[in-house]
Order: sequence, then structure tokens, then C-alpha cells
Amino acid sequence: MAVWISVSGYSQLRRGYSTQPFDLLSGTSITPKGGANMFFGDLVDQSRTSYSVGALVNREMSRTISARLNLMAGAMKGEQLPPTLNEPYATFENMYLEFGMGVSYRPFNHILGYFKERTLQPYILAQAGMVFFSATEYWGPASASTPGAEPGEVWREVTDIAPMVSGGGGLSVWISPVLSANLEITGALPFSDQLDGHDVWYNSWPDGTVHETDPYDFYYTATVGVTFLISDSPFRNDPRYNRRSYTKTRRFFQPKTRSRSSRPSSHTRNRFLFF
Repeated sequence: MAVWISVSGYSQLRRGYSTQPFDLLSGTSITPKGGANMFFGDLVDQSRTSYSVGALVNREMSRTISARLNLMAGAMKGEQLPPTLNEPYATFENMYLEFGMGVSYRPFNHILGYFKERTLQPYILAQAGMVFFSATEYWGPASASTPGAEPGEVWREVTDIAPMVSGGGGLSVWISPVLSANLEITGALPFSDQLDGHDVWYNSWPDGTVHETDPYDFYYTATVGVTFLISDSPFRNDPRYNRRSYTKTRRFFQPKTRSRSSRPSSHTRNRFLFF
């Protein structure tokens, strides 16, 4: 009878843990960020750098893998130079909006063990999504001798949505239990050749042979941001890091005292010892 009660109680305990409700926000953080992009397409020989801003929502799915939603917006630009001239033959500007879903992998947590308060936490990321863009291509000063061209006037305009894949890496710098700095670099490959509005060229304008350019445009984005932890993850530090975790976090949780000579109660000290 005693054995039956023990097994029954254990099974109830197991069921109690397995039926805990799923917490969507557990381990979730948000990172507002901004930085620069560099465009590598057909219509860029110089002036390829512009700005990007966005936000990242990240959720820990395991001790090493996180799911991520990434939203970026900004502008791109560039100039195309003829081989024998220092003036642009054509220029472009665009506005874009990028949405990506993917995962990130934290190798230090895999190799060294899970540690929430690790000062430097590098990660590798992969994403897929869509990019919306609205591009305008202009005739440049070097096009003055081209029949029908008007330097400074619009040559082509394109608005479209294209699928996209991207990958890269980043670094999280721990500041406090709820705050981290973030550095991230990604390279994006949209399945479109029109982010600069330029997908064909002519050996003689406007009645010459039409030639298609390289099939895809490409751009890099480098950002810095601040990560705010919305809700702590359910994962615990590896036991080897308990003391280091206590040392790094105790000043953030020390209770305020009325005088410098006051000391925390024994209950408070014990709570920290088992953090």
C-alpha cells in the first residue's frame, strides 16, 4: 500500500509539471535598433551607404536556440559611374520595409553551459521573409549626351514586394538582469533585381540591344540597439555559474536600508544564497 501511494503521488506531481500553461512572453525580449546599410546592386559604384532602423523581438526556445521576428525600414542609394568619367551616369534612391522570421543560435551556451548573465554572448542567425521597396532611378550628369536623357529627371520607377533570405551574427553585452546592448550584422539576398530600379541596360540608347543585369541585388545591414527583457526565461543557469550569477546580480536586488550600518535580514541573505 505504501508503495502504491508513493507511485501515485509521484505521477500526480509529474502531471502537475507537464500541464503548466504555456507562457508566450516567457524568455521574450525586444530590441529597438538603428544603423547603416550598404547596397550591392547593378546601379552602385559609389555612395552605397544609407540608414536603417527597426526592432527585433526575440524569444528563447531552448538554452541555445531562440526564435526571432525582425522588422527593418530605411532608405538605400547609389551611383553608377561610366568607365571613363567621374560623374554618375545614373543614380537611384529607394525606401524599403523588411520583415523576417528566423532563429538564432548561441554557441557559448552550447559549449560553456547556459549562463543568463554572461557578459559577452555572441550568436549566429538565419532568417527568411519579405522586403517591400519603392525605387526611383534618375539620369545622372554623365547622361547629358544620351538622346532623350535629361540629367536629374526620373528614368525608371519600381514598387514591388520580393521574398528574401538573410543571415549573419550578433553580440549581446549584458548590462543588468533586464538590459543588454546589442550589435548585429546581417546580409540579405532579395529575390529581385529591381531594388535599385535597374534590371536591364542598352548597348545604344534607346533602340539598342537590351541586356539583363545580374539576377539579384544584395545588401548588408549593421545595427546597434538596446535589449529590454520583458519576461525571464524558465531556464536555469548551469550550477557552475551560481556563484558568478549571485555576484553579478546582487546589487540589483539588494533591499534599500535606512542606514549604512543596517544589514539585510537572514531571510534575505538566504534567499540570495539559493538564487
